[in-house]
Amino acid sequence: MSELATEYEGKVKFELIPAEETLAAGEDIAKFGFTDAKHGLVAFDSSGEAQVKIPGHSFGREEIVAAIEQVLGGL
Repeated sequence: MSELATEYEGKVKFELIPAEETLAAGEDIAKFGFTDAKHGLVAFDSSGEAQVKIPGHSFGREEIVAAIEQVLGGL
């Protein structure tokens, strides 16, 4: 993530939520549709709307970049 944070500095804000906080936020996690995985990646647009939701660890750099580009493309 740090490599992408450097690449997209000034365009994207990255926020990693620690596992302890994720476990305590069951309702918030469920509203993103992460029922089985209990965690995942969410990309928000500039208005705070979730545009991309990928549950669990079903993503790598390619999927993260695609999510970023989708959100940035909407500007």
